[in-house]
Amino acid sequence: MEKKILIAVDGSPASDRAVDYVGLMEGAMIKNLKVVLFHAMTPIPPFMRREGQSDTDTYRRVGELERRNRKAAQEVLGNARQRLMDHGLSEEHIEVKAMPRAADAARDILFEAEHGLYDALVMGRRGLSKAQELFVGSVTNKVVQHAERLPVWIVGGRVHSLKVLCAVDGSEGALKAVDHMAFMLGHNPECEITLFHVGASLANYCPLNFAVEEAELHQEIQGDLMSSEAECMDNFYARAVRVLMEGGLSRDQIETKSKEGGMSVPAAIAEEVKTGDYGTVVVGRRGQNRSFFLGHVSDKVLSRGENFAVWIVG
Repeated sequence: MEKKILIAVDGSPASDRAVDYVGLMEGAMIKNLKVVLFHAMTPIPPFMRREGQSDTDTYRRVGELERRNRKAAQEVLGNARQRLMDHGLSEEHIEVKAMPRAADAARDILFEAEHGLYDALVMGRRGLSKAQELFVGSVTNKVVQHAERLPVWIVGGRVHSLKVLCAVDGSEGALKAVDHMAFMLGHNPECEITLFHVGASLANYCPLNFAVEEAELHQEIQGDLMSSEAECMDNFYARAVRVLMEGGLSRDQIETKSKEGGMSVPAAIAEEVKTGDYGTVVVGRRGQNRSFFLGHVSDKVLSRGENFAVWIVG
């Protein structure tokens, strides 16, 4: 089945890394991929357009700015297309699209992403400059926070590893992340996926300070949490593995791994990514308490995302 993704590009090193990441994944991991390269052109100041309706010189300057913007967009898109082709993606599987910026960059990207029937949106994590802030943190954060109907892949730095880590917590949100992986990566014998769970810790649920005399109560609650969570994760792993295998992966391509509580979830994920040399981290947008990843884990994982990509799946 064909997969269709949108890459927002602006010619910056960060967007180049995003393009390279898609080229790497397409070459080794994702089959039947169609890519649309999208560029939101620099807007013409509204006051110039208004003045151009009555002033000939201003009208001429507006026309010149529009020509320059179109030329710059063609260069950005042409370079990105060539990068994909250098990775082996065929030209007929690449479409380029330049649009005048109608609103702020984040809204324009989201509008295209949500109306183009894409399977994922890909962005780099930093932009060329503050004047060209297509990928500056505020824009990326806006896209991540509001693209709830579409998986967003944020690429930080140069990605070389093909190993995939999926952070799971037993929730339906995590299962949606697994389903997205199965669709994008299925039927590929080279794929290696680790389902990674950070074990129960009372500190991850509520910041309670127990007195010394309450140590026994603390241990009892902690034990109850671990017992309940172990049963939940056993059931979840069975469902997740079944979804991945139905997507075309074999059982020996899937590893399940848990880390006992004591470390924060983002720190545990970051440590596992580093020690395991993963190139992609997949998280669900909604966790057990509906905000487990959103605004907490995903943001912190993104902030540490050097030389790996983060898929945030709604």
